[in-house]
Amino acid sequence: MKKLSIAFIWHFHQPNYQVNYDSEFLLPWVRLHASKDYLDMLKRMDKFKNLKLNFNFSPVLLNALQKYISGAMDIHLRLLIKDENQLSEEEKIFILNNYFDLNYKNMALKRSYYTELFNHRSNARELNCNIFTNQQYADIMANYTLCWIDGSFLNDYVDLQELMAKEKDYTLRDRNKIYEIQLDIIRRILVEYKKYQDKGLIEVSTSPYYHPIVPLLFDFKNKEIKNTENLPQDYADTTNAAEQIKRAKDKYYEIFKREPKGMWLSEQCVCQKTIELLAKENFNWTVLDEGILSKSTKKEFIRDFEGNLENPFNLTINYTSKKQPDVNLFFADSFFSSLINFGYGNYDSISAANDLYDKIKTIQAKLQSSPKEHHIITIALDGENCWETYENDGAIFLDTLYSLISEDKTLETVTISDYIQKNEAETLDNLKSGSWINRNFDLWIGSPVKNAAWLYLSTVTKEFEEYKTESLKWVRNDKEKEYLDKKLKEAQREILIAQGSDWYWWYGEPNESKNDDVFDFLFRSHLINVYKILGLEIPEYLLIPLTHAASSPLRNPAREISPSLICDVNDTKGEWKNAGHIFIADGPTSNINRLIKNIHFGSDKKFLYLRFELNKNSAKINRVDIENQIAIYFANDKDLFFSPIRFSCKNEKIIHPIIKNQFSRELRFVFDTKKTSRLFFNKACPWGLWSQTVAKNSKIAYKNVIELKIAFSDLEINDKDFSFFILDATNELINEVYPQDTLICLSEE
Repeated sequence: MKKLSIAFIWHFHQPNYQVNYDSEFLLPWVRLHASKDYLDMLKRMDKFKNLKLNFNFSPVLLNALQKYISGAMDIHLRLLIKDENQLSEEEKIFILNNYFDLNYKNMALKRSYYTELFNHRSNARELNCNIFTNQQYADIMANYTLCWIDGSFLNDYVDLQELMAKEKDYTLRDRNKIYEIQLDIIRRILVEYKKYQDKGLIEVSTSPYYHPIVPLLFDFKNKEIKNTENLPQDYADTTNAAEQIKRAKDKYYEIFKREPKGMWLSEQCVCQKTIELLAKENFNWTVLDEGILSKSTKKEFIRDFEGNLENPFNLTINYTSKKQPDVNLFFADSFFSSLINFGYGNYDSISAANDLYDKIKTIQAKLQSSPKEHHIITIALDGENCWETYENDGAIFLDTLYSLISEDKTLETVTISDYIQKNEAETLDNLKSGSWINRNFDLWIGSPVKNAAWLYLSTVTKEFEEYKTESLKWVRNDKEKEYLDKKLKEAQREILIAQGSDWYWWYGEPNESKNDDVFDFLFRSHLINVYKILGLEIPEYLLIPLTHAASSPLRNPAREISPSLICDVNDTKGEWKNAGHIFIADGPTSNINRLIKNIHFGSDKKFLYLRFELNKNSAKINRVDIENQIAIYFANDKDLFFSPIRFSCKNEKIIHPIIKNQFSRELRFVFDTKKTSRLFFNKACPWGLWSQTVAKNSKIAYKNVIELKIAFSDLEINDKDFSFFILDATNELINEVYPQDTLICLSEE
């Protein structure tokens, strides 16, 4: 029987949990997974003589491990080693909210007293810090932390055996000892991985430094982005995309004293430009999802009811892209990844391991008639989060699986680079873009809140580049240049952190975590840090939780504005930076028929300003046989007469409540792709009628965007004590109203 190669690639990643470079970690997951997964996954190899594995560490995780070794703390850790009698009520509430966050069945139930405390907390009618004694709070923290230390370390630390057996009445000294054991495990991780790699037992690959979705850094014009509402189409950050790759190489060399050969692209997101960037940085291989191979070859992988591939040939060979032959492409069997990640944890571990082994053997049998001598199954997935669903943290499953493979002389486990040296790659004519989920980028972009996050990032990046360009003009000597370079480097680091995939993953649907508010805070904090480092004023919008801003129909202006109506589509002078914003709701026809993409508004003492970003892809805007209109209706309680709006609804079942009101002033204009009409002002008069008035001091400008300067004097009002709403219409039929359920008010009251 032809020997079949198997490449296991275990991926380790945690995002940046620090607000500032030297601040505490807000979440404890690096420390907890370090004591449960990273070293244990490696040392498990010692039981198997010929086992070879591949591991991947994101550099941001490596950096976090180094920080813990240097004494960095997280909030959970600081409480763990604090005298329980000094805990405040706020800290006790924090413990109640955070020290039961683990798998109940496979982690909590192993510790009977902790389970008792867990159940008491769960059954409490209200969150009251008095439901536990101070000693019980100490026991909660000790037991929780011990649940996250892998049982394989019991033989390494005598004190750990005693601490595990204790279960209650933990002293401050005990809890400090728990931390010391965790810290020692963390110290061993990178040392051991380097040792095993130097022996040729494993291969360690890297990822883009802060784990960004690299294809999205090139531009937002990728066909895999289904909804581009509010996304700046001129965004491109090729420089920082390359910087994420370069910094990853530097971090890898710092630890492993060699150049990395493989790169696990964040979330296995790929496009042709990404592969070209890897080739430029001398990477030899990357691993992608089988869905990308299916898209690229236009051939689906058919499986039977048990998940076995009908024809495994194309999925069990390595490739190179025709446009970039220097980078080998390995495509992971997504069925195997899903089974390990989401399926096998619910079954008996020995049975699950045997099932996976049988499926591997089924593939091997089908490859006996292959014209190629060598084939490889690539099993690549998250190597830390799934084990909480397995009994004994996945130890039984992994030991059984590794044993079955090691004892089978027709199977071999390999490092990716070793396999490349012995096997020539096939050529892939056309590499398609996408990720490991649904073959697209929907989990990181496309929903209103995700797009808002990208808009925030692109805006801050643009302002950083403008500051950099202007500042460099005024440098007078080497000392000033050195000082400026230091500031720019620190600010750029914050932008790189904000590019990380995790922020966009947790924003919006469908993903949700207990810490969504923390992720939002961290994302905005890193963007705010850019302005702090550069000494610039922090935009007001960054101070508002993004989830709230994106879900609200509008955001009020941060302060008065007086834009010059130059119609700069990118607002390079920042004239609209502090304007209010009407959020355009997403919808199934948004990219087809909607006329308006964005509306900004603001005022000064004499004028109301409006800015309309148009959807140039709208089918309506390009037609010469129809008339597109925008109308603004004003209401002022001091006026004597009010009249109904003069546009019709397309459908009697879709009538926005706001249009049932009556208004005292009307402004309207007509536009197409190139020009607008003049402004038409109308005033309500008796009997629900309208009379035309003259706009003496108001202006309209149009060049890519439409900008209005509406004089309060033309509205015949002397202050901001009025409200308004906007609608767009086609041939007198209403398309949309903005906002849909409230009037915009500029009054400061």
